[in-house]
Amino acid sequence: MVYQQVMGLKKRCRSFTRLLLNRVLLIAAFVSMMTSNVQADGGTVLWQRTTGPFAVTAFTTESSLRIGPTDISFLVESMDQPNPVVDAQVFIELENEAGASIRAEATHKQARNKLLYCGQINVPEAGHWKMKIIIEHGGERAELLERLMVSGKQPMLIAYWKLLAFPPVVIVLFVINQWLRRNNMS
Repeated sequence: MVYQQVMGLKKRCRSFTRLLLNRVLLIAAFVSMMTSNVQADGGTVLWQRTTGPFAVTAFTTESSLRIGPTDISFLVESMDQPNPVVDAQVFIELENEAGASIRAEATHKQARNKLLYCGQINVPEAGHWKMKIIIEHGGERAELLERLMVSGKQPMLIAYWKLLAFPPVVIVLFVINQWLRRNNMS
């Protein structure tokens, strides 16, 4: 009788361990896929600078800019008060080493977060670019000059690897789950 109780306890301990392992693996897989990087308004922080009466934070859709259309967003804050400036005009000028330039205006219309000024720019070629930001608000004008490195196009498989990897991961987790359940029944 004691032997049967010990064996029953041992079997329950094994099944609990397998169930716990199954859940830990599932949670770890889910968390690792969801926390690859932190993004702000659909983009990553490019830089943060202060100039004149403004503190400016720049966001882009990717951590390194690439050839083609890209969004660049700016949060403009007043240095006097810790509030966003929502009635300024923000202009973007990009110029590469060959002298080619691109100009755009960043507005609230293009931004999802209406505290940001967003401008869409189509960067035609890779290389080093100078980015000049001009901010005008109530008679005050500030300019920022930053250097950017624009990379070439990213291969399609690398750009979407997370989406492509998701179905096989789910299948593997399902197979592990079924294997653990079958062993639990034995």
